[in-house]
Amino acid sequence: MTENVWNLVSNKLISGPDQAAWICRVGGGKERVLSYSQIYKAVLNLAASLRQQGITAGDKVGVMAPNGPEWTVAAFAIWKLGAILVPIHSGNSDEEIREQVSATAPKIVLSHQRACTDIDEPISLQFDEIVDEDESSILSPTSGSDEAALIYTSGSTGNPKIVRLSHKNLVSNVIGASKFADLTRDDRILSLLPFSHAMGLTGNLLLCFYVRATLVAPKALAALEIMRAMEENQISVLIAVPRLFRNIMLGLEKKLADSSPFLRGYVYLLKVLPLFIRKHANLPIRKKFGGNLNCWVSGGSRLDPEIKRYFLGLGISLRQGYGLTETSPAVAIQSHFDPVMDSVGKVIENCEVKVDCPDEDGSGEIWIKGDNIMLGYTSEKYTKEVMNGEWFKTGDIGRIDATGNITLTGRSKRLIVTDSGKNVYPEDLEIRLERDSAVKEAAVLELDMKPVAIFSIDMALFENTQEQEAEMRRVLKDFNSQVSSHNRISRFALIEELPRTPLGKIALHKLPVFFSENEIVRN
Repeated sequence: MTENVWNLVSNKLISGPDQAAWICRVGGGKERVLSYSQIYKAVLNLAASLRQQGITAGDKVGVMAPNGPEWTVAAFAIWKLGAILVPIHSGNSDEEIREQVSATAPKIVLSHQRACTDIDEPISLQFDEIVDEDESSILSPTSGSDEAALIYTSGSTGNPKIVRLSHKNLVSNVIGASKFADLTRDDRILSLLPFSHAMGLTGNLLLCFYVRATLVAPKALAALEIMRAMEENQISVLIAVPRLFRNIMLGLEKKLADSSPFLRGYVYLLKVLPLFIRKHANLPIRKKFGGNLNCWVSGGSRLDPEIKRYFLGLGISLRQGYGLTETSPAVAIQSHFDPVMDSVGKVIENCEVKVDCPDEDGSGEIWIKGDNIMLGYTSEKYTKEVMNGEWFKTGDIGRIDATGNITLTGRSKRLIVTDSGKNVYPEDLEIRLERDSAVKEAAVLELDMKPVAIFSIDMALFENTQEQEAEMRRVLKDFNSQVSSHNRISRFALIEELPRTPLGKIALHKLPVFFSENEIVRN
């Protein structure tokens, strides 16, 4: 197996000289396009510059930039030198960035479009010619066991940890995921997930360069721009969090409701056709997304099975994946057009999963071991809490069926045990609540050993707060009529947007304060 990340990608940079590596949408119909050859030259030039500044193997180097060529070149140059990548999320506040820099202690921070520390150095791309020809012949000194990246994550719980990932972790994960992903050099991948997090780093950046595909950067992370990019740039692969796919589904449903009887009839007929016909008969829908769909992959949190069912009915392959920062991150991915709705698929190669202490339904904590398991946290105390020999204890609750499909049912830390001893899984309740079109998003938390809810709604759709409250009481009445007594919710709060982490997950540690400040109390 390739020993380090630079070896993994460098031959791809050399072998595809004229192919577009990046297409960056800059507005006004204009695009900034960089080829694989240009990226390669820029990497060699930046690596030579950093070498002259004294950056050597084992040094920690920060990268703070939006997804794009600058981030790519900086990361690859760092790995070529054998240095350790320290991704810094450019969307964080100045205080958060200073905290991360203090905790990870990089020697310098390579930055683009923003500078926040005294050790920042602008990323300069020189891609016309190689300034120092000797740099191309210098091999990366790292082995698979060496640290490749230090990923700082507060996660959804707000408990900061620094994950140490090795070159073997990242390389094995990219190769394993690629065998499930079915990607080729002809694919165009929309770059939405931040590279400062493992899901974006491995699942977008490294996977794309490993298969020699093309990354497309939207000019903004706005819904309209994302849809335009998908259509105009013929995006074939979309890897995102469940929220985006839900928004796409709701947008399609709204357009369909306002469309002609002919179009509504076409969609109805499409859904009842056999899958092998549906995949080809859905061309008018595929054209709305560029016409060249390969697959969509959802990750980061649980996907409502009804969303997958909706797109499968349209002949669109929406696949769910599963992983954590500590697993580099991919653990399992569904196959193309997988008919199992509520599953995260089967385990990738060089990775093993088991269920610890399963209950009568076969559910228990998911444990993982394999080449993708982190070296550990920078804190030995935190590492000991999650490792049992070679096994990483995820904190996720799930089961594995006879065919190897993994189904997640919740997080052990989110599990609510009522005063009567019943288990309540917040993720299940959130999925059910979000099936009501009046709810943008829902978050369920525990209060007094009972589930309570925070609703995110589009407040502009209502005349006044009384209408908002009445509609949410209607939502809860419908919900409570369909669930068992221990899952029923009587108390709720209303807000415009739920608090989120940089990856787009709900910031769970902030929910209690949001609930207490926004609870709707009946007079």
